[in-house]
Amino acid sequence: MTYEDAEFRRNVLRLAGQEVLSCIQCGTCSASCPTAHLMRPSIRRLVKLCLDGRKREALSADAIWLCTSCLLCTVRCPRGIRPKMVVSALKELAEQEGIKGKDEVYEELFMRQVRDHGRIAEVPLSGEFLLFFPQGAVQAMEMGLELAPKGKVVLGAEKIKRPEEVKRIIEELGR
Repeated sequence: MTYEDAEFRRNVLRLAGQEVLSCIQCGTCSASCPTAHLMRPSIRRLVKLCLDGRKREALSADAIWLCTSCLLCTVRCPRGIRPKMVVSALKELAEQEGIKGKDEVYEELFMRQVRDHGRIAEVPLSGEFLLFFPQGAVQAMEMGLELAPKGKVVLGAEKIKRPEEVKRIIEELGR
């Protein structure tokens, strides 16, 4: 394990608790998780990545952004570990490194369009989002092909009458 890997492991344990070291990799956390079918890697595997000091893999995992904080993993853990705390630790470390989840990126793109145009246009929004997450291209195209014939896809955002009012509202909200 490199110094950076060991430092990552220490940071996770500092934030999540030393009891994570007693994880026996039984998988109860993953079996209890209502969003486990969406997570790559699973919560169990995410804990293992942290224990192994595999920073890059752990911080790039979608699983850290999919946790619903239901705490079933914590309630059912036979060793009293709090896997949710591992997820929280990884979120904090990811944010420190400037890593963002795809929902946060989408939200920023969405709000920028609203601020600049007063509304959104699906095609430019989807196109810009796919520059950040190209793995969603097939799903976006399938949805577009389904919505376009129904007239539900807006190619460009029409200007609204008072865009400065929208900007003022967004600024007041602190966005």
